[in-house]
Amino acid sequence: MSTAIRNAAISLSVALIVASTAPCHAQSYRPAAGDPAWLSLERGKRAYADKDFGSAVVHFDEAISARRESFTTAASRLDQSLQSKPAKSGGDSVKAVLAAFASEDFIQRDYDRLAAGRAPGSRPLLEALRKERISDSHRAFLDVLLLVYEYSPAAGLGDSIADLSSRVRLLAKYPEAEYWKGRVFFVEGELPLAELQYKRAFGMRDSLEIPGEAYTILYSMAELYGARSDYVAWENVLLEIVEGTDVDIDPYLRSAMMATLQEDGFDRFMTLYRIEPAYSLDANSSLARFYLERGRAMAAEHAAIAVSMCLTRAIALLGARDKDYSWKGLDDFMARAAARRDVSSYLAEVELPGLLVTLADALYVSGSRIAAASLWRAVARSGVEPYAAVATARVANPGSSVRRAAP
Repeated sequence: MSTAIRNAAISLSVALIVASTAPCHAQSYRPAAGDPAWLSLERGKRAYADKDFGSAVVHFDEAISARRESFTTAASRLDQSLQSKPAKSGGDSVKAVLAAFASEDFIQRDYDRLAAGRAPGSRPLLEALRKERISDSHRAFLDVLLLVYEYSPAAGLGDSIADLSSRVRLLAKYPEAEYWKGRVFFVEGELPLAELQYKRAFGMRDSLEIPGEAYTILYSMAELYGARSDYVAWENVLLEIVEGTDVDIDPYLRSAMMATLQEDGFDRFMTLYRIEPAYSLDANSSLARFYLERGRAMAAEHAAIAVSMCLTRAIALLGARDKDYSWKGLDDFMARAAARRDVSSYLAEVELPGLLVTLADALYVSGSRIAAASLWRAVARSGVEPYAAVATARVANPGSSVRRAAP
């Protein structure tokens, strides 16, 4: 481990010893320093961006510790609050429990004054109630809700006390901070430590504020395995991404898609099948190239899915301004896309011409030579370099599409 990270770890240990001797107000559910966990996480990200990796690790560890302490205390206080008579009368409804506490602590006109202009159960109303003289159980319940709202939107929390309790316990873990520690270890060349952190973060994925960030973790794991030339692990991680996001593309649909592509050509394929872009786009693209280089039949399927995702998005962009647009084939699409800066920029970003060449190569290798030649000619006519030149070379020498990578 680097000297900077070792020094950071020592500094953190000293800081935690000092913090453990400082007074802490239980009702705030925060560690002695008083900063919320998300603020320490953001400080760590800034330090990471500044390449101050030692400080970054300190901040990420502070975030993990603050989150654990805050929500462990919050879980205990929530349990105590729910033992009170008003809470029991509310059953499994957050709204009913809030109403029961309010009826016990306020006369109606005072509550109406506080609630005026504030949505029921909203952060502004909870904060206003918290400033009043209320029971300890009521205050604890409000504190827990406000703490949870820092990491989960109120609208997504629902009205279930059981779900609230489960969420509080999940939020004691901080996968985002665990993941960013892994990023530090990765750039420092500590690949075994980075792998452990990524796996730890992914194991906590139910605690993520944004569930889709689980795929960010998986992509980082794939990056690590690629750096280590562990292509078996790399492939397995990308397949996990594909299997987790492409659930709507069942085996029957895959078979029908490929049959249409191979027998009726690409234009018919895109007329019938549109796949919305998903987290698996990059995984499908990478697997297509990987399998193509090794002569494996799955290359065409992954390339077809990736191309459909890219084109589905691009077609929507065209249609957003041209309401009369409809798919009339790849040549027509490429000509229209070239005249639209937003569409052409998107196609360059996702490297669509390169993906089309990959798909054509994979079709040729799998025996669909007419479909492959049609795609090569379309890319060559597009004039988008360097792919047009590659496609032109393929038309002249189709055998050049066969790759020779190690298995």
